[in-house]
Amino acid sequence: MDCVAIFQIVKDIAVASAAVTTSAIAIMGLKSWKRELKGKTEFEVARALILSTYKLRDELKYARSPWVSGHEFPDDYPQNPSIRTPQIEAEAYAFVYGNRWKPVSVALQEFEAQALEGEALWGVSNKTKTQELRQCVRNLQVSIEAFINDKATGGENFRADRVFGQSVKADVWGTENDNVLTDKINASIAAIEKEIRPHLQRS
Repeated sequence: MDCVAIFQIVKDIAVASAAVTTSAIAIMGLKSWKRELKGKTEFEVARALILSTYKLRDELKYARSPWVSGHEFPDDYPQNPSIRTPQIEAEAYAFVYGNRWKPVSVALQEFEAQALEGEALWGVSNKTKTQELRQCVRNLQVSIEAFINDKATGGENFRADRVFGQSVKADVWGTENDNVLTDKINASIAAIEKEIRPHLQRS
């Protein structure tokens, strides 16, 4: 075998090796890019989900404030308590909580959208955590309806079942201490935080 043939063989080997090396580098780069893209996507979804969770938490806290200021009532709400009928009371509180619920509804829609993104990425585990907070929102909505219905009966509903009345008022008038719904809301938020914190740390 002459020198030219040997040189050609060495050249072919070098070209083949370079092609293999280039392919390997390209594959490694593609895998690294996919990991980086996945990490970035998970970080963005996790960040959006936790922000929407906190927004919903804050709106729920406002909606559950036990203090109802005068400007929250309708303009035609009688100042004199003696002329307020059960129907007037019910309509007035329906007005108050209807307005309070509007920002909750907006925050809930955003939370639902982000929770769906999280479910698509992280599956059932994430869905279970966000479902707990959704249930808290639903419980509050039901309690507000029961509270307004009691106003329409002049308080008869709660007089007939004082334990139920106390439970509803505790849901509607959120307090920080020994409040079952408040504790459930806080626990569900803590569970969401724990679930997505690892994805936030990958940034």
